[in-house]
Amino acid sequence: MLDIKVEVRDFSLINFLSSPICIVGTDFRLTKAEKDVIMNSQYDKPRGQSEGVLVTENHKILDTPELGRPKTFIENMTQNFVKSDLKINNEFYMTQSWATINEKNCKHHNHSHPNTLLSAVYYVNAESGQLVINSERNTLFPNFDFQFDVEEHNVFNSKSWKIDVKTGDLVIFPGWLNHYSTSNENEEPRVLIGANFFTRGTFGKYENTDLLEL
Repeated sequence: MLDIKVEVRDFSLINFLSSPICIVGTDFRLTKAEKDVIMNSQYDKPRGQSEGVLVTENHKILDTPELGRPKTFIENMTQNFVKSDLKINNEFYMTQSWATINEKNCKHHNHSHPNTLLSAVYYVNAESGQLVINSERNTLFPNFDFQFDVEEHNVFNSKSWKIDVKTGDLVIFPGWLNHYSTSNENEEPRVLIGANFFTRGTFGKYENTDLLEL
């Protein structure tokens, strides 16, 4: 395991749609060699629904030997979130990882991450744009879709929540949440690394007839 020292410059934990969203601003930056691996990777051609976003063909990009340091960083931050904030002792491990590029005026379509418990997004380069978490309904009154006269939007009465992002930020959230990005308005491409996490180990108890091993 690599020894990585990271300074956390700001931290916030949002409870939106009854789900924890962790936003961490850090001083962690990729080296030139690490950036070269990301930028020189093979990317899928833009798809119509993706509105111009490029995604690496390699969906385990953090297994690339040259990217061991950012992989350790994302794993450590995610595991610390699970342990310190969610207060869960079970192991969470990385299942897949990829990189995306948004050129100027491009954005990422609305989507979620199936077969995933937690997703982590690290912003390699981000000078403009937001990550938007959204839902068709909020959880205040989930069975009634009233159009309330909202005086001030907050995490209880909103159907979407915008998160300003910048280089060095890491956002961790449950993979089932729908999310998308706003357009990159900067001349420089917006580059990020994404990773999905699942869990394994022993859950429940034999005497409760709910023992499960994954």
